[in-house]
Amino acid sequence: MKVTFIKKIKETENIFSFVFKPEERVTWKAGQYIFLKILHSKPDDRGEKRHFTISSAPYEENIFITTKFDFKNGSSFKKAMISLKEGSYIETSDPEGDFIIKEPDAKYVFIAGGIGITPYRSILLDMGRKRNKVDTILLYFCKSRETIFSDIFNSMEKKYGWLKVHYINEPHHINEDIIKEKVYDFNKRNFFVSGPFNMVKAAEDVLSNLNVAKNSITKDYFPGYE
Repeated sequence: MKVTFIKKIKETENIFSFVFKPEERVTWKAGQYIFLKILHSKPDDRGEKRHFTISSAPYEENIFITTKFDFKNGSSFKKAMISLKEGSYIETSDPEGDFIIKEPDAKYVFIAGGIGITPYRSILLDMGRKRNKVDTILLYFCKSRETIFSDIFNSMEKKYGWLKVHYINEPHHINEDIIKEKVYDFNKRNFFVSGPFNMVKAAEDVLSNLNVAKNSITKDYFPGYE
């Protein structure tokens, strides 16, 4: 499908959200992703396509893509992306992916590492819109200067009794003590883990040590990030 680039929003010094308007109405499930194709000169080995989680909730209709940039050593794709002109047309795939809520009556822990927070913006806003009272704890591991969407999460935490949000900044990293402290009933919850590969793997190891069943863990790896 084709989408029109409307604008970009500066979230932090190196994180931006890009807003695209689909030519035709498109539906997706909160937590899914799409592939973007941006034609540009001298593409690197990874080519002209990348996949990104949709950070907007389905009811917002426009597609938000939120990503981090390395302005010095970034890929040719990212350089083309940050240079997009408003009104530009690009091609995308249809939304896909299984990082979605399938059991609305379960209890959840959402663990995010850095830019891995993006699917939770979509998922939590979708929950609020549907008035689903899903008992949810969000553990957001990030550098303090790269924290995004905190205004949304804080507002939702105040508005809804079913959401608890914890921001965990460096030098702290995920470990068994943090899980036990923030999630007293961890053995009764489903876990979603999203972020860079090493962070997701570390979270998986921690949960395994706590005897959390593998089928209670849903993972979303973000390649190319540390």
